[in-house]
Amino acid sequence: MTPPRLANQLLRFFCAPHRLEEVQGDLHEEFTYQVRLIGERRARWRYWRDVIGFIKPFTIKRTSTGEYPYPNPTTTAMLSNYFTIARRNVVRYKLNSTLTITGLALGLACGLLMILHVREELSYDKGFSKADRIFRVTSDNIGEKTRQWAATSPILGVEMQKEIPAIQTVARFHRPYPDRVFSYVPSGGAIKQFEEKSGYFADSTVVDVFDLPFVKGDPRTALKQIDAIVLTEAMATKYFGNEDPIGKRIQDDLDKRTLTVTGVIRSFSFPTHLQFDYLISMATYYRYTDKKDLENRSWSGFYNYIVLNNSASRSDVEARIPEFMVKFYEAKGETRKEILASRRTPIQPITDIHLHSRLEKEMGPNSDITYVYVFSIAALFILLIASVNFINMATAQAFNRMKEVGVRKVLGARKEQLVRQFLGESFILTLIAASVAFLLFRLAIPFYNELAAKNLRFGQPFTLSNVVLMVLLTVLISLIAGFYPAWFISNFDPVTSLKGKKSQASSVTLVRKGLIVFQFSVSVFMIFSTIVVYRQMKFFQTKELGFDQDQVVAVKLYGKEMWDKANAIQQEFQKNSAITNVARISTLPGDRFSTDMLTPVGRPDDASQLRFMWADENTLPVLQIGLKAGRNFVRKEENAHFPVILNEAAAKALKLDSPVGQKVVSLGDTGEIVGIAKDFHFASLHSTVEPLVIVQHPGQANYFLLKIKGSKLAETLQFAQSSLARLSPGSLFIYTFLDEKMARLYDSEQRVGNVLNVFAVFAMFISCLGLFGLSAYAAQVRTKEVGIRKVLGATVSGIIVLLSRDFLRLVLLATVLTSPLAWWAMTKWLQSFAYPIAIEWWMFVLTALLTVSVAVLTISFQSIRAAVMNPVKSLRSE
Repeated sequence: MTPPRLANQLLRFFCAPHRLEEVQGDLHEEFTYQVRLIGERRARWRYWRDVIGFIKPFTIKRTSTGEYPYPNPTTTAMLSNYFTIARRNVVRYKLNSTLTITGLALGLACGLLMILHVREELSYDKGFSKADRIFRVTSDNIGEKTRQWAATSPILGVEMQKEIPAIQTVARFHRPYPDRVFSYVPSGGAIKQFEEKSGYFADSTVVDVFDLPFVKGDPRTALKQIDAIVLTEAMATKYFGNEDPIGKRIQDDLDKRTLTVTGVIRSFSFPTHLQFDYLISMATYYRYTDKKDLENRSWSGFYNYIVLNNSASRSDVEARIPEFMVKFYEAKGETRKEILASRRTPIQPITDIHLHSRLEKEMGPNSDITYVYVFSIAALFILLIASVNFINMATAQAFNRMKEVGVRKVLGARKEQLVRQFLGESFILTLIAASVAFLLFRLAIPFYNELAAKNLRFGQPFTLSNVVLMVLLTVLISLIAGFYPAWFISNFDPVTSLKGKKSQASSVTLVRKGLIVFQFSVSVFMIFSTIVVYRQMKFFQTKELGFDQDQVVAVKLYGKEMWDKANAIQQEFQKNSAITNVARISTLPGDRFSTDMLTPVGRPDDASQLRFMWADENTLPVLQIGLKAGRNFVRKEENAHFPVILNEAAAKALKLDSPVGQKVVSLGDTGEIVGIAKDFHFASLHSTVEPLVIVQHPGQANYFLLKIKGSKLAETLQFAQSSLARLSPGSLFIYTFLDEKMARLYDSEQRVGNVLNVFAVFAMFISCLGLFGLSAYAAQVRTKEVGIRKVLGATVSGIIVLLSRDFLRLVLLATVLTSPLAWWAMTKWLQSFAYPIAIEWWMFVLTALLTVSVAVLTISFQSIRAAVMNPVKSLRSE
């Protein structure tokens, strides 16, 4: 049978009479031509065989009127055919499929990492069974500068429970000071001695309030005994190995007390701000501490948590707090008005602490809800970029399937059936991309955990809620990415489709350009943000802090033996020629300095709560802190009276015009201001320089400061360690570099910046995948045009410019449109710092250059390839 006759028979067989009359006139000639091509070209024959093959599973029955309606396939057969067509299209259009799947897989993997990151941040402390009823009691001191404290009075929670019936339970923590050093000597083994920085004295009620997961010991009594300690599994293994730790004794080397292990708990299975390695019973602290300290109503030394009754609400408790405060503080001789005007006692939901709390004396560094918003938006943008990439590639690929769509329409396919088919193909590609994304996610987890300081695990996504979320996400992305291409393809005109005309003026071109602009707008935003974050972090590292932190090593003092021999140890350190000077200091720059009241003699109204540091006469020279007025400490007077040096901010806070020589009162002592130090940044640059009082009292010191010269740092530290071991046997040599300690103040911002850097690169890469595919399609569509231009004398550079300029215009447009938004967003972020950098014009230029350069490199490959093609091949390419 000849091809034209075959075409007529196919039309008569599958079309109703009125349908035949409608299409036969316009399509007979074109369809006959296509069938003839099928017969002549083997490759196209296989393709059309697949297209027409979908009629096989149809069940055709003549109606009562004698018509042959368009047959409906069975669901199984239809899906089987869709999978077959999708698979063969993936194989046939390898470049398009690879770019689409790669971009979508990267987008899904990045999105999955960031979504899990955000979900973990939002889940802090929500794993406690009473999480909705647990509140932390905080304190605000109201004045010229309000201070908000996470720690409060030792008896605040206990007294609140007595006065406010809505409070069911109180649980308290107190951090030992300084950090503990524990030791254990196994029978027949060497001593195991470690510094422990993460532990608390704790009430026995914390077991029930915080659902402590005991694996050994009796939870009911573990924290009720004196000299009892509960360890985490990791700490128990560190000291006791495989031995049963219950009943074993470890030595507290600072207080020279023996503690008995009464319990072992596993780590919490969910993230929480409560991070500790050990808990010592509060009964131990009460036994060895002065009763006056335990009843001090002004000392911010305890973390008080309250649990409300099931029937109580937060508002019930807050309504009772003002009257309670008046009663609590009236013993200090203050009036009701003074108490309420100078203090607040808020209660803070435990689930708000991690993201909404940056108070004085926090248990540990918290995060910020701002970064949750940043990561959420970044995840959304990356997923949208991947979806946009899918849409662009699908619409470009659609023109290569025009004839297939035309044949399907001729055979009676309805628009909704075509939409379902192409949505099905979109879903299949999304599933493939999701499978690849899980593999990438598995490979990326260790690197991401190290980069972001998180503890994500591969098994985390496979909880019921996460699986449902991922399935919905996959379906949503397949719908978002596939609906427009499916709708667009289903609207092809059959005549135009069978002629294979690829109109550049199609409405889809405008949509595609808009999507390219969106993709690169996101990339520009992330690149600009990365530049600003990097510059701010660089500023932190290079800003002059007002003191010298280079080559300064802080060696920790602990235990009575070291304190008693501090002078001898200091003199021994100074014997080394590489150590230019040695000082003693209570608190290192970068740590939280304690606060207390300082009152000028005769001017009680000018009293102010200031930061305090205790030091010796070598501290200012070691740190190279300059004096604005007066003099430095002199060694002979450290025990004679109470010499004080203020920084400039403290002198201003006390309203002292000529402070040197004036008397001040603090901590029950009267002292003399001997000097005014220039302001220096002893805390992070998140805040301005605070008022600081430096008191000459080396007996309160907790660190030696060693100023080391030259390059023999390792040898000098070895000398210091051996000297300490000789003068104070059994002591641990614990040291830190001051510059590294200061750098750690910005770990949170640095981690966020690093993560954004990585995802900015991926966002740009995914955008460029789409640009690469579209430039390849554009070059393919204009193959004959390029050939004709070359025959007429066009140069290679001219062809490259011709093929690249439209895309580069879109990239430049994205840069121009996004720059104001990026400037606004980063300006808001910089406002959280006391010393923000200025956003300068060159940052916008650099962003544009980076974006355009990457786009040019992406487009150039296809443009150059098309430009250097032999025009003979170009002209006969179709």
